[in-house]
Amino acid sequence: MTFPLRPAVERRQYFRLVYPPELAPEVVILGITFRVLDISEKAIRFRKDFSTRLDTGMTVQGVVIFQDLSKYEFKGYVLRVVNREAVVIFLKNLPYQKIMAEQLYIQRNSRNI
Repeated sequence: MTFPLRPAVERRQYFRLVYPPELAPEVVILGITFRVLDISEKAIRFRKDFSTRLDTGMTVQGVVIFQDLSKYEFKGYVLRVVNREAVVIFLKNLPYQKIMAEQLYIQRNSRNI
């Protein structure tokens, strides 16, 4: 009898909310709009195009525009860019209450639920 492998120990300090593409908010950085892949209190990961220049360590500021049209303005720095995905670390945490509200939004509006 074979048992499924247990996931590796979670190393993240913050809960990461992964968005289905159709429910994802947008983030605007350098005047360019990107689709959010996931978000936590401390960071955001988004899909970028190859022509947008974001370098590791670069300081950025931007705004996340959620589906309810609320906004979160932030300053941060680029942690990494791999292929078409970038991660920005926030200098000030996104409120946990917003993460929980977004989780409820996803649960209520997902096609699979």
